[in-house]
Amino acid sequence: MSVADIPKIDAGSLFNVNGLVAVVTGGGSGLGRMMARALAANGASKVFIIGRREASLNETANSVPGNTIVPVVGDVTSKDSLQKCVERVRAEVDAIDVLVANSGISGPSVPTLDANRQPLSIDKLVDNMWAPEPEAVNSTYAVNLTGIHFTVAAFLPFLHEANKKRPQPPTAENFRPRPQIITTGSIGGYNRQPLSSLSYGPSKAGVIHLTKQLATVLVPYDIRANIIAPGLYYSEMTETMYKNQGRAEGHNVEGTFPKDIIPATRSGDEQDMAGVILWLCSRAGAYINGCTVVTDGGRLGVLPSSY
Repeated sequence: MSVADIPKIDAGSLFNVNGLVAVVTGGGSGLGRMMARALAANGASKVFIIGRREASLNETANSVPGNTIVPVVGDVTSKDSLQKCVERVRAEVDAIDVLVANSGISGPSVPTLDANRQPLSIDKLVDNMWAPEPEAVNSTYAVNLTGIHFTVAAFLPFLHEANKKRPQPPTAENFRPRPQIITTGSIGGYNRQPLSSLSYGPSKAGVIHLTKQLATVLVPYDIRANIIAPGLYYSEMTETMYKNQGRAEGHNVEGTFPKDIIPATRSGDEQDMAGVILWLCSRAGAYINGCTVVTDGGRLGVLPSSY
């Protein structure tokens, strides 16, 4: 066998995202920021990040040299705003390879356990469940689930256009992965013990099922759909919890968490999320469709869950 006969199985060939064009919602902070930075640092040509806070978007865009990350102010709960985002992206490209539908909020806090992780009295549980206004609960679904529905609808034409640019017939030398949607689910969509909100987990369960249905619906169009379901990662959404538990410093160092909370004994960090997104978006993950990638350090294995 000659060197020319050996498949391209080196890490550089498998995991680079050279020339990739992506849109990442919620890209100004948290997991979206991690994913956008990972793509930009590994060969992507353009990464459009959509979010409501211009300052956060600009900070993320400026964190990677080369003007690869493009900030776009927008709100996934507004069809008008999404249409403006589409127009902004179309001003620079007519196709995208990956849509990362990542925007999300935690929802109103509804404690179901006391400070010692013991069940509340039934009266206290009722009080906690009754406390949030319906609008606050509904907004969790509006951002986390409904927002994905309309984000996908808005950017599907760009993914369809990417298929037209794939070399035909594809060969080992010119192969490009089929375009895909990646949604940010959560292990909260499987966990039966809510962390703080009774609307966050169900909204993420909806994200997971919606994405699986999209993977089937989009088969005729050669567009894939996959889910990333993170466990505990330090971000703006989880910062208060980490600080209250005294785990903000060194959160990603082994030994920070007991094994009965996270078997890996640490939280996830930017390298962990970068590894997942690069795998899904590169040649290495080109055969993945309709799947959920759980990245939680084993947390679901020590929780009551339905995964």
